[in-house]
Amino acid sequence: MKIIEKIDPFTNETFLATRSNQVFANDQNRIKFNNLKAKEFRNKRSFVDKPLHTNIRILNELMGGKTEVELHKQFLLGKGYSFEVFTHYIEINKKQYHALYEYAIIPLANEQIKIVKK
Repeated sequence: MKIIEKIDPFTNETFLATRSNQVFANDQNRIKFNNLKAKEFRNKRSFVDKPLHTNIRILNELMGGKTEVELHKQFLLGKGYSFEVFTHYIEINKKQYHALYEYAIIPLANEQIKIVKK
């Protein structure tokens, strides 16, 4: 087998590769490099992911074992719910509503919000 001189993409150090597919000088560099890439990816999405996680936590807490709940919009806002983010649209009775994972968010009269678990 031929030993090849390569440059580690994490530390930019020169090393002798013992395998033809070896990219990093050692396992620690490989792990740190991939963890750093994953962290950067998570940070780029955090402006959406954090409010989504907050919303689903709030809905799970409020719903408990129920399939439908009616709440005032201000109550949800007070809990920290953000109406700006949702995962998809869902059609109920030929009308489209915002949905967050398995929950449909249906606006009613007088700023009431009906949450239905699908």
